[in-house]
Amino acid sequence: MSQKKLIQTRVRNAIKVFSFDVDGTLVSHGFVDCVWLQGIPEAYAEKEGLSFEHAFECVKKEYDKIGENRIEWYKIDYWLRKFGLSITREELFRKYEGEIKIYEEVESVLRVLKEEGYLLVVSSNAATEFIDFQIHPIKKFFSRIFSATSDCGEVKKSNAFYARVCGILDVKPQEVIHIGDHWVFDFINPRKIGMNAYYLDRKSKRGRSVSVKNDEFVISDLSEILDK
Repeated sequence: MSQKKLIQTRVRNAIKVFSFDVDGTLVSHGFVDCVWLQGIPEAYAEKEGLSFEHAFECVKKEYDKIGENRIEWYKIDYWLRKFGLSITREELFRKYEGEIKIYEEVESVLRVLKEEGYLLVVSSNAATEFIDFQIHPIKKFFSRIFSATSDCGEVKKSNAFYARVCGILDVKPQEVIHIGDHWVFDFINPRKIGMNAYYLDRKSKRGRSVSVKNDEFVISDLSEILDK
């Protein structure tokens, strides 16, 4: 056995947990985009008697005032109260339920990993309510769901977030593989604490969208992880 294959075998045998991001990894961005960029502006337009275009600009202006570095940005109930909307979060989610698209290879990959005895978890920046609603059909595969915003009050997935996940699961970082579609928050940060990480670049099926030295750690869909 070559040295490379020996190292790969040792790494594979040491893995206990597979961790997954959600938006762009397990599901497409369509649902969240509709909720934030269509549903809320439409409800605000109806409330204020505005055109959708005018309401959209008003809503976006308020989004920008808060910005993604404040925790309120991620809390949908905060925005429903801020705009004085009568529609509930549940009603808004149900309105766009048809926009939830689980990527075609996801369920089969999760089933294989589960059957092979790995612990599967979600490690996402999304709020818990968004995660739960979007992954409902595949939630049975996951033992734990971790939300950086809901569980840790963090606006991004930091090194500390991943360390906390490992601590709760009582595993070493080296025993975890994390997969996600953000170069910094799903690849760089988990690797900084010693986790194994793969960058999911779905656009690479049409030609690599990022230039990386560690090309062996870039995959174009989740089925490739089974070969890794």
